[in-house]
Amino acid sequence: MSGIFNLDWPAFPDRDYETWNPSRGVMLWAVEVCADHVRDEGLAVSLREIVDGGYGYFGLSFYDQEQAAEIVRVIRTDLKAATEAVQPIAEPGNAIIHADVDELIAMADRWVTA
Repeated sequence: MSGIFNLDWPAFPDRDYETWNPSRGVMLWAVEVCADHVRDEGLAVSLREIVDGGYGYFGLSFYDQEQAAEIVRVIRTDLKAATEAVQPIAEPGNAIIHADVDELIAMADRWVTA
């Protein structure tokens, strides 16, 4: 089953946004990495609830603009290294996961510059 991760804007609900559609497991893992790296403990708790619930849908608009920006910061700065730590690209079969993560990072980069 796939996951749906919307890179939407809390402050601009009518603005176009991108959607990342990896497997649900990859999506939940990315949210878990965000939970482990955000600076706001309340946000971390909220993100862990998404992971613990096994939800297949996630949107930045669930949070306020500052919290959404913090999630995007983690995606842009920490997610690639976290991926390499648990799924080294040199190992067979891991290229797909890295491609998924790279796609999310590119979307996060565009979110920042939009």
